[in-house]
Amino acid sequence: MIRIAHIGGWGRNFGDFALQAGQMSILRESAPDDLDFLPIHCQRTRFHPDLIDLINETCDLFLLGGGGMIFHRPEDSSLSGWQFNISLEDLKRIRIPLAVYAIGYNPFHFDSLKLLPQAMGHLRAVQEKAALFSVRNQGSRKALMEGGLDGDRIDVIPDPGLYVPPHAFTLPGKPRAGPKIGLNWAGDRPHFRFAEPWEKSRGNLISAICAAFERVAAQHPDLQVYFLPHLEDRIDSDVWPQFQERLGDRILNLEDAASQIYPPSLAQVGFLADCYRQMDLTIGMRGHANIVPYGMNTPILGLGSHDKVGFFLKEVGLEKAWLSTQQSADAGGGEAIADRIFETLANKASLKAEMATGLAECREISLAFHRRLFDVL
Repeated sequence: MIRIAHIGGWGRNFGDFALQAGQMSILRESAPDDLDFLPIHCQRTRFHPDLIDLINETCDLFLLGGGGMIFHRPEDSSLSGWQFNISLEDLKRIRIPLAVYAIGYNPFHFDSLKLLPQAMGHLRAVQEKAALFSVRNQGSRKALMEGGLDGDRIDVIPDPGLYVPPHAFTLPGKPRAGPKIGLNWAGDRPHFRFAEPWEKSRGNLISAICAAFERVAAQHPDLQVYFLPHLEDRIDSDVWPQFQERLGDRILNLEDAASQIYPPSLAQVGFLADCYRQMDLTIGMRGHANIVPYGMNTPILGLGSHDKVGFFLKEVGLEKAWLSTQQSADAGGGEAIADRIFETLANKASLKAEMATGLAECREISLAFHRRLFDVL
């Protein structure tokens, strides 16, 4: 039995639970022995000496990530300036092998602070300590190299949210013959997601998306849109009334129509993954609202301003599938969004074939990294 202290942001967000479930699944697939996990929620944990002693005494591997851990949340009061809340002195106390697994550079595009000054120095110390150090995309690798980390010691491996096991889920609502489109909206930190004045920018994007769906519905009268929140407590559903007022029963909010799978949890995440699997197309503002459907072989369009969306799409050869709001608050407007939807639906079969090949390549990269990972034990 190999016991892994597994550190990540395991709370509140269906995307992070997808990452956790997918990572445990593919690690178990390639491990030389049975695995047991000690999950540690990094956003609510200070790595003090007694906790480190417990990990040293009871675990074989200290596994940091995956997820967008290179991110500053003031409410965490992190000593490091990112999501690994440990002092440099206590970092030295870790005696078992430490491996960094597919972490991501995660600051918001419109956040002028980005990271605290101490973050890159701390990351350099972690890299020096780690037996293996990996990130989830080339964009993150580039950002860390610019921060002074050794690029030759940064592996790039896929985000394990690709591998979340789906569980059969009955879609709510009356079945329709038309296309099913999933829409994921990120409701937290809107002042960092949208250009100022952010309320106006957000409203422009909502209007453009609704206009796009109305145009698609003119050609596909049986269109059904599913609003797919990832965060608990209706944080992502904050703007839901604006979509519902415009689109009526053509759009269903999973947080209402399938409330039995909320709040997000590790036990429920397979149902959301299966929802993504059943879509003809998903439009996702969160990173894992693109990563999970890609793993389910569902065509995707990324949405919003966050660099991690563009990083992932570029990593899998879909950089043109980003409805970016970095330059245009409404992602080019309703007509442009509708055109991308029509193009994606028309090329669905070929896209799915390309994505299946891409996912197989991702798995090979992950499994090759795992062989090196288990060799350090």
